[in-house]
Amino acid sequence: MDIPDRILIVGLGKTGVSVARFLGRQGKTITITDTKGEQELSGAIAELRGIEFKGTFGGHNIDDFINNDMIVVSPGVDIEMPYIKEAVKRGIKVVGEIELAFAFVDCPIIAITGTNGKTTVTTLMGEVFEAAFGHVFVGGNIGNPLFNYVMEGRKAKYIILEISSFQLETIQMFHPHVSVLLNITEDHLDRYRSFEEYRDAKLKIFENQSGDDFAVLNWDIKIERPLKAKTLYFSVRDVLKEGAYYRDNNMYIRFNGREFIYKRDISPLPGIHNTENLLAVLLVAHIIGIDRGIIEGVLKGFKGLPHRVEYVREIKGIRFINDSKATNVDATKRALQGIDGHIVLIAGGKDKGGSYRVIMDELKKVRALILIGEARKRMIEELAGHIDIYEAVDLNDAVKRAMDVAEKGDTVLLSPMCSSFDMFRDYKERGEIFKEIVRSI
Repeated sequence: MDIPDRILIVGLGKTGVSVARFLGRQGKTITITDTKGEQELSGAIAELRGIEFKGTFGGHNIDDFINNDMIVVSPGVDIEMPYIKEAVKRGIKVVGEIELAFAFVDCPIIAITGTNGKTTVTTLMGEVFEAAFGHVFVGGNIGNPLFNYVMEGRKAKYIILEISSFQLETIQMFHPHVSVLLNITEDHLDRYRSFEEYRDAKLKIFENQSGDDFAVLNWDIKIERPLKAKTLYFSVRDVLKEGAYYRDNNMYIRFNGREFIYKRDISPLPGIHNTENLLAVLLVAHIIGIDRGIIEGVLKGFKGLPHRVEYVREIKGIRFINDSKATNVDATKRALQGIDGHIVLIAGGKDKGGSYRVIMDELKKVRALILIGEARKRMIEELAGHIDIYEAVDLNDAVKRAMDVAEKGDTVLLSPMCSSFDMFRDYKERGEIFKEIVRSI
């Protein structure tokens, strides 16, 4: 890809910093804009010491968008914003970091997307590939921008990327050798005009693949359009002639005329949703030809990630679990399905537009619902009359109320169904604060 001289970077998170450092070393004229103020961005700006750039912080300026030759948008930046649409009208190219960095990548890419499970699958896949091949790069939406690999200057055997719908919106040439779609349920409807628009963004992960590539999908996802890549499925419901499926506590992999069987309990990851995640990892590993002994060794030792159905402690017979990463309703539904016994659920945060009625069946095991954050009013409107609901002023108050309601043998579960940005920096801060509160009791 030819990179012009004058470039605007929209958003100064980890991705924006990585792009700016790379382009600065290329001698490009850089402008950076972000709606956050200079003080809030002081840490990111400090990382750009030695890089020349013009900064517009605390809001955007139309001149920045129309007086540059290319716009690089960070994940989460809405490409439908008026300034970007005006730039596109004037013929200015708009790309994402993934698309731009891809032009400098020279090794096979495994790309994982989906509404839930992306980070777990990406991390576990990375550990399997690293055990098999040595140096691999694991990044993307997981918090390690692809440009970090480009600047690293060390060739990896494979690149394993978590890819969000936001990143897929702006791809043009991005071409994974293996693309994985774990699931699609309602999410980000505060950003997309419909579920169909969100789904179409996810499906772009297959757009540039050829017959030499592989598309790995959940059996429950029906793709109406034909895919050019060889398509394989995984399922926890049905037996498949080819692909991966679960039956009687075994995980079966059928590929290239061979069958491999793994005991489900080889992995300590709980829940049927993690069975789906494991099937996806196993299938991709066998597509690439990784030895089953290596795969088994990694699966046995992988205990999951922080903030994803993470056990915190037990107090007077009540278990506390941190699932702060559950930023949409389906993620909470999966967490509820994987926990035995009665649950006191702490939920709420910044509303993303999906229906909360999706968890109605799982409410049978929920003793009470403790709500925090901006979304609680709409959650009450949808769920009132089906469960006891209590409102809390903050997370500390929510934990206290949960302790009052919970009985011995219950689980207090933080699984918000919402993003964290109304009260916290991100889901990680929310989860850490929850753990601090519980450990201080």
